[in-house]
Amino acid sequence: MNMATNTLLDRRYAEYYQLIEDFKNEVKDVKMEGITGPHLPGVGNCYESAKYKIAFCGWETYGWDSLTTFMNTSTENLVTITDSCINDNEYLKWPSNYHATFWGFVLKFIAKFYNVDFNNLINNKYPELLHSFICANSNSIERYEVSSQESNYEDWEKVKNASYKFDDLNHIINSCSPKLVFILYNNAKEEYFLNNSSLSHIFGINIRDKSNYLSIENSEKKYSYFYARNSRTHIFKMPHPRWIGLYSGIGIDNYIDYLINDIRNYKVWEFLPTSFVDWNLKETVNIDKSSMEFKYHFIASLAHLLTNNNMVMKGSELQAILNTNNILTSYGSQYSSNGGRGVFTLIRYAFKYFYSLKDYQTSYEIARSFVNQYGEYAY
Repeated sequence: MNMATNTLLDRRYAEYYQLIEDFKNEVKDVKMEGITGPHLPGVGNCYESAKYKIAFCGWETYGWDSLTTFMNTSTENLVTITDSCINDNEYLKWPSNYHATFWGFVLKFIAKFYNVDFNNLINNKYPELLHSFICANSNSIERYEVSSQESNYEDWEKVKNASYKFDDLNHIINSCSPKLVFILYNNAKEEYFLNNSSLSHIFGINIRDKSNYLSIENSEKKYSYFYARNSRTHIFKMPHPRWIGLYSGIGIDNYIDYLINDIRNYKVWEFLPTSFVDWNLKETVNIDKSSMEFKYHFIASLAHLLTNNNMVMKGSELQAILNTNNILTSYGSQYSSNGGRGVFTLIRYAFKYFYSLKDYQTSYEIARSFVNQYGEYAY
């Protein structure tokens, strides 16, 4: 199926269509009675226009549509079939309480994050916020003992094995680009969100891209924070909300306050919302890292830091920083390995750029900060 990838819907089709087709083909001969079908991610109809793109990933469902229903539904419809749970507000009926459940956490977080009244939120006073996120599970097929006990175990196991292809956060990142992801299940295998292969936990492969992931452990609150550099995704792998609400010692409200403070400290966004009206403000368009504008401002930021600390940087050191971060020349290549003319030409152009804007302070800082291999100023 040939699909363009211009819109969110296009990207979701491109990411999931063949996965669903492959799954259907692998399980078409099993005895389906009593087996649930896969739970695929649901995306709210306000997600694409939301500034703050957030995904909430739980553990598993507790009774979902049957595998027979899944197999009899067109693949095209299956890509978005879970969206209605968000957009029709079905999930508002699901929490048995708000202090120790997955959906209680989601709703409490949204209310606190956007600084809106919780009761107004759950009474549908802010439909845009209620439809602004992604919901998913780290296990698309729930455990056998949850709802499939009356099915043949071998058939269920075949379905479970076929479903692992869906259990990969990369599919959500590739198609929906969330900036912030909560994995609300501390036993989720790290392969779900760290590895390239969704089958890694079957074959025992454990490939970590150390250059891509920053990891910070918070032993006090029992969560792990990961920053995926390539996709610019911030991931919090946390205990299940039941533990947060009943056993953390601080309750779900205080726990969420703590998380929001960390989100602020980790600079997930430059600014967090102060009220409902901030929900769909467009973020500043990202400038291509290899554009001249980006490089000029990058050099200016470095120069400001160096000047404030009475330090200098060699051209070869600047070259290493540029190449390490894939900031390329106008020809699309890396800068000279010896900090040669390409780097010094860039420094000179940055100086002239700010000088032409009459930003003499910045141009002075650039002139003062960069030296050649002999420690002499580059001008």
